[in-house]
Amino acid sequence: MLTIATYLDRSGLHGIGVFAGRDIAGGQVIWEFNPLLDLEFTGEQWRRMQEKASPHSFRHIRRYSYKEDNKFYLCLDNAQFMNHSSDHHNVANNKNNNTMVAKGDIRKGEELLCNYFEYCDSDDFNLLKLRG
Repeated sequence: MLTIATYLDRSGLHGIGVFAGRDIAGGQVIWEFNPLLDLEFTGEQWRRMQEKASPHSFRHIRRYSYKEDNKFYLCLDNAQFMNHSSDHHNVANNKNNNTMVAKGDIRKGEELLCNYFEYCDSDDFNLLKLRG
């Protein structure tokens, strides 16, 4: 769940992106896992959903989800639109307490970018697309 004000807009990197709705101080928590807004699925639950959902619906769910530690996650807020950058990410993953923090000061209107390689499993759908 995003803990800061954000909005969606066109990304200079890829499609839709998440942008800071206000200035954010370096080190500030900007996302934390919340089971009410961040859905978690086991591998078996994920397979059952894929079997029951229409192909179109499942493609959408898969596109906006991620796989970490053999579980699948789908954020229900703007976090699902956070784009990846290996070199210019301004959001860091903190696996110890399941949060994401600002790597430095982020200005209002700046796109929030994370590095999928910091937290996604190597067989995550989005990582496989990045690797080509």
